[in-house]
This record gives sequence, C-alpha cells and structure tokens, in this order.
Amino acid sequence: MHNRLNQAMDKTGNTILIVDDTAENLAILSELLLPSYQVLAANSGRRALELALADPSPDLILLDVMMPEMDGYTVLSHLKQNPKTQDIPVIFVTAMDSDEDEQRGLDLGAADYLTKPLRPPIVLTRVRIQLELKEARDRLRDQNACLEAEVARRAADNELILASAGEGIYGMDANGKIIFINPAAVAMLGYENAELVGREACTSLHRSRTDGSPYLAEDCPLHTVLMARLAIRNKECLLWRKDGSPLPVELSCMPMHREGKLFGAVVTFMDITERKSYMAQLERQSNYDELTGLPNRNLLRDRLAHAIARGRQNDSTLAVLVLDLDRFKEVNDTLGRAAGDQALQWVANRLQEISQAVDTLARVTSDEFVILVSNGESAAQPVTRLAQTMLEILLRPQSINEHEFVLSASIGIAVFPKDGDDGETLLQNATAAMYRVKAAGGGNFRFYAAEMNASSLDRLDMTNDLRRALERDELVLYYQPQLSLRNGDIIGCEALVRWRHPRRGLLPPGQFIPLAEDTGLIVAVGEWVLRSACLQNKAWQNAGLPIVTMSVNVSAHQFASKNLVERVAAILQESRIDPNTLELELTESAVMSDADEFVQATDSLKGLHISLAIDDFGTGFSSLSYLKRFAIDRLKIDISFVRDITQDPNSASIAQAIISMAHSLKLSVIAEGVETEAQLNFLRKRGCDDIQGFYFSKPVPAAEFEQMLRERRQLVLPPGAELPERTVLVVDDEPNILASVRRLLRREGCRILTAETGLAGLEQMALHNVGVVIADSRMPAMGGAEFLGKVRTMYPDTVRIVLSGYTDLKAVTHAVNTGELYKFIAKPWNDDELVTIVRDAFLHYESRLSRQRGNIG
Repeated sequence: MHNRLNQAMDKTGNTILIVDDTAENLAILSELLLPSYQVLAANSGRRALELALADPSPDLILLDVMMPEMDGYTVLSHLKQNPKTQDIPVIFVTAMDSDEDEQRGLDLGAADYLTKPLRPPIVLTRVRIQLELKEARDRLRDQNACLEAEVARRAADNELILASAGEGIYGMDANGKIIFINPAAVAMLGYENAELVGREACTSLHRSRTDGSPYLAEDCPLHTVLMARLAIRNKECLLWRKDGSPLPVELSCMPMHREGKLFGAVVTFMDITERKSYMAQLERQSNYDELTGLPNRNLLRDRLAHAIARGRQNDSTLAVLVLDLDRFKEVNDTLGRAAGDQALQWVANRLQEISQAVDTLARVTSDEFVILVSNGESAAQPVTRLAQTMLEILLRPQSINEHEFVLSASIGIAVFPKDGDDGETLLQNATAAMYRVKAAGGGNFRFYAAEMNASSLDRLDMTNDLRRALERDELVLYYQPQLSLRNGDIIGCEALVRWRHPRRGLLPPGQFIPLAEDTGLIVAVGEWVLRSACLQNKAWQNAGLPIVTMSVNVSAHQFASKNLVERVAAILQESRIDPNTLELELTESAVMSDADEFVQATDSLKGLHISLAIDDFGTGFSSLSYLKRFAIDRLKIDISFVRDITQDPNSASIAQAIISMAHSLKLSVIAEGVETEAQLNFLRKRGCDDIQGFYFSKPVPAAEFEQMLRERRQLVLPPGAELPERTVLVVDDEPNILASVRRLLRREGCRILTAETGLAGLEQMALHNVGVVIADSRMPAMGGAEFLGKVRTMYPDTVRIVLSGYTDLKAVTHAVNTGELYKFIAKPWNDDELVTIVRDAFLHYESRLSRQRGNIG
C-alpha cells in the first residue's frame, strides 16, 4: 500500500484524499483511484485535516462518516471553517442511508454521498464529476478575478462590443433585474432599452410557457443560475416579445462574481426560429406522405416498433393489415397521373373515416396502405369487420374529371406475436397474405399462414452457414472512398463487409446482414468488421500512406448489447490505431430504440476521441428534437434522397434541409450513393462537405484502395461554382502542438500551413492566401498578441484565433479588447470544439469576402 501511495505522488493530475479508519477500505479505494489520480490516505480525522492543509491541498476528499475520536461531520465542519480548505469538495462515504444522515451532511456542505458497499463505476463517475465541477469553478473564479479588475477601464470598449454583437446580450444583478441590454437583444424582443432595464428578467421575458400557463420563477433557468451559481450553456427555451409573440432562442447564462460573492449574471441568446423551422420541415417530410398527409413508411416503422414493445410489456396482440389497391395502374394509364393522385387522396380520406378503430393508418408506396390495430388476435372479429368495412368503403363509386369508377383492394393480415416477433417480419407476412388474395382475384382479405413462407428452410441453412463464416474466415472487407468536395482529396473510406460463401459466391451485405440482425449474429459480425477495419487502417498508416478516416457501421443490435463502448475501447487498444482516424456510423434505429441511452452512449464514445456519424439520415428519425443532444460529428444523407436529387423536388428539398440544419448545428454532411456529375454538382453548390459513391469508385478490396492512396488519386471536380481553397496557418513553437492541430483538421478539406515563430508565420502569410490563422499566445521573440496585431493590420480579412494556457488570460483579454481575436481556445483544448471553431471561422471569413464582393459589385 505505501509503495503504491508513494508512486501515486509522482503522478500528474488531480489529488484525492481518502479518509477512513479502516485499512481495508483505504486499500480498496486507493486501488480503484490510483490508475487515474494521485492518492493520499488518512486513517483519522485529525490526520485528514493536516493533509488537507498541506501544500498543495487535495482536489477532492472522500470522507468516511463513522470514525472514532472525530467523525466525518466534525472533520467537514473544520474544513468549511478554514478559508484554505473550505472550497475542497467532500464526498461522504458511509454505510448509513437514512435521509436524515444525508441531509445533515449536505447541510454541512458535502458535495455528494457514496453508500457502502461501494460500486466502482459509481465511485469513478462521481469522483470525475466533482473534479470537473471543481475545475470549472476554479477556472471561472480565476477568469472572473482577472476580468473584474479590467471592468472599469474597459467599460467603453465593452459597450462598443455589446452594441456591435449580433447575439442578444443582457446582464442581471443578483436579484435577477436587468442592468444592461444590448441593441441586438432589444431589437429581437421589440422593446426600447429603457423599458427593460430595471425589470426582472424572469417575469418580463420568461413569463409563460407556450401553452400560456404561468412560468414559475423557480422553473426559470435564470433563477437556477442565480440560486445555484452554476452556468447554463446552449439551452433551448422561449422568450416573449413585447407584442406577446414567442421567440425561440438558444440561451447561455454565466454567473458573475466579485470578491467571491455573486453580483449577477450575463445572458446571451440567439434566435433559432429558422433552425426550428428546418427541423419541423425535415420532420414532416421524413415522416409523412406529402400527397395524403398520412404517416409514411418511416413513421410507420417507428410506431410499429412502439406497438410491439407495448405488446410485449402488456402481453397483448397486434394486427398488421397491408392493403393494396387492385389494378390501380389502370387508373393512372387511363385518366393520367393527376387523376391517380386524386383517387389516392379519396382512398386515404375514406380509410380515415374509420381511423378511430385503428392505431395507425399509413401510406407506404403508391397504392399500398398499412393499418395497425392493437389486440388483433384477441379481437379477431373486430379485425375481420374492419377489413370488410374497408373493402366496402372502397367499393363506393367515385368520380374524377366526369369519369366514374370503382376501386377494389386486397388485404393481408398478420398478427403479433403468432405471425412474427418484429415489425419487418409482420409486414413481410402480411404482404405475403395480401399477394395470396391478389393471386385469387383480389377484392378480399386473408390472414397469414405459416406455409406461405416458402424460404424458411433456405433461411435456416443461411443462418447455420453464417454462424460458421467467422470461424472459417469467409468474411472480407471492401472499402469505398470518401472524398472532400472542397479539394477532391480522399479523406476516408467506409468499410463494407462481403461474404465469400463457399457455394453462393461473393455475397453483398444486403443478402446476409438482415439475417445476421434477425438472428443476433450481427454483434459478432460487427465486432469482426470493426477490428479488421482498424487493423487495416493501422497497416496503411505504418506503410506511410496518407492518413484517412475509417468509417464503420454499427447496428442497432450492437448498440443494444450494452457493451459497445468497452468493445470499441478494447479494439482501439488492440489495433493501436489513432482514435481520431476512426468514425462509427450509427443507424437511426439505434437512435430511436432508446434516445436517452443513446445520448449517454455517444458521450462515452466521444470520450474515446473517435468521430460519430448518423447513417441514412432522414429515413427514419422521428424525434429530431434529440439531435442537438447527441455528441455526433457528421450526418450522412441517405442514398434514397441522392438518387432522385436532380429530378424530385422533395428529395432535393430534404437534402438541402439536412445540409442547412447540420451546418447550423455545427455538423458536417456526407452524401452517399453519388453516381452522376449532376448529383455531384447539386450537392457541391449547396454546401455538402463530402461524398461517396460510384461516380468516383465502387467499394474495392484493400489492395485497390491502397493503390488509390499511393497514387494520391483525387476526385476531378467539375468546372464552375468552384469553392475557394481554405488555408489555415498554425503558429506555435511546440512541434507536438502543430502536429496535433494538423491531425485534427486533415479531414476538413483545409490546406494546413505551420510555423514555429511569429516571423516565420508572417513569411507564410506573405506567400499564401490564408483565411484563418491560429497562434500560440506565448512564443519567443514575438508573442501571439503582437503577431496577431500585425496580421490584423496587414491582412484584415484573415480570421484570427489564439491558443493559450489558463495563465495567459491577460494577453487574451488584451487581444479581445483590441479586436485582434476571433476566438480564444484554451490549452489543453477539446478536439471537437477546435474543429467546430475552425469550421465556423472559415464560414465567417467566406461570408466577409462575399459581402465585400457584393459591395464592389
């Protein structure tokens, strides 16, 4: 134990003091925490106080409650009374679990409670949370201490910044009253400045919910900031304009302290009306049929999955009816497409007349409708009557363009769980029953019978073969290049599995992946794909080939296995691949199976420093309000939209909406299935970042893709609508910093220049057209502030970003107030945040150039 503790003292990072009178408990906690933290141990309250007062003091204390001589409550009281130790967070560790004991500790100032017996994941999570909170508090305290000293002298500059800012900004005192507000805020809210200054922000701007119900003060996020003294960031909420109309905003609020006391808060907000409109438009187009207004196949699948889940939970049944119009093609051929559309609208209206008896009525293809009815088998007679009623309704004569005709239909019925345990099986079996009706002449309905599934034996054989495919090394990966639409470079590839079946030949994934998902084999197959793809990419990197990002699909079943994060981490360690060169493509079915769990999982996966994308976006995502909560980097436009993007206005609108929405959420976009120059041009002109598809290359074996990298093959971009080259200059005297930034920005389609001194950076600026410059604040000979000042004078259009440690706050403040700086990035930085800031900086730079060209024109 002593050797471990001595070793821990040599580590860097946070220090944790463990206090417990039982040696066994000290050993258990030390063993758990030593891999990540420095650990100190005390077996009594008095020893704990001595260590807490030592220099440096611990960052966190795990304190046992029940100890002889001096119990945990007494120790905590002494800690809180001493200014040197009063801010150290304390987590009580106790076997007592009564509310009174917990409340007593919280009243004394404890940060959290851990109850014995201890669960390692809970201990590590809560320790990490408290350390992160302490670090945030320390950072804010240090920043506030520096900034407050400058407030009086910088008042005029701050006023100018507030007046020119595009975001709404206002300040509150400690009582929540508005003490200043900038012009952008009053313009968005429709007030005059004097009408808001002096009024309470909560009651003036957050006065009610969307439905008009009162908004209690304690529910107001601003009230939370003032009471809990915790910042809120990027929270969606409603403000109310003077005319009574709602204003949807994304709001951030930062508490302000002076001499350790809260004296108010600063609120910034931006109007997200356009973003909400995009989301609503995309959700409508993704989930509802434009012609009839009925749910489409995407929403049907979602509702079917929920209905099956309820059926399992309640031990109830569900009937799926597939209704297909008989000889509908004759209507289109005889009367024309417009008349056919009117006939479909008439059918939808007639079926909706009995919608009270069904859970969902959806249109899935031109003349095919699906109806979901709960308690199908236990109420066979009502389902039979429903099918008969539908047939009778459709037999009513209808008239279009003075032509009268009668429609008939064929209906197939499948019942959960007898005829299938999942949505796809139920739909397939109901469709099989419907085709039996059609084969018999139509105009009737039929329940599914098991003998209709003639392929069941073949399916069984395929399942057995697939179980052995991994053992026999029959799976192989193909790689489809992914290309930047800015410069045509190969930036990555998607790993796609094939099956070299001994009798059936090379099988594409569509012929066995659905089977793997149905049988649960997809988890083993997916893990093999991920491991093989990572090992292959590492081999390419070791061979000195250009670094590319490997995209690997993750199925909903893999996500549901609950250990996806652990398996990915293990494969990253096994392959020794740089995590930044791996992207996981997560399906929308995985998203919607449990959206809250998906949020947590994506956060954990991002902790591994990999990239995340949502695959086939727009085909099945029915709760877009979750999107902003997911820790993802890229959306992939589904091939079904790209295929018709130049002919179908709906596909074009959806693709445009996805690109616009993604960029507003700081995400990049890749389109799959690009096969023609027209599709390429369409996507490029609308700001799509990357593509993949047969236009450049089909999926190829590893050797062929490797040859592409060796030859540095590029996508030949069509002439016209050329995008400006994005050049970023990184200036830092530390080579490892230059290498890290270059690695992060490689897939952004940027040309990346580097320099180790300010003078070398100015030489690069003279030689190249640099749009964004990133400079370290502290460099020998010429500091970052001086360098950026010269860049600002000589190249005023270039967007300037500074990298700085926390100790460079004075230099950063100087750069901000003199207008030399666009953004400040603290070292060590967050990779995702740095990429997003650079992406936004180029948009800012290009927007500035566009305005200048417009003024010249």
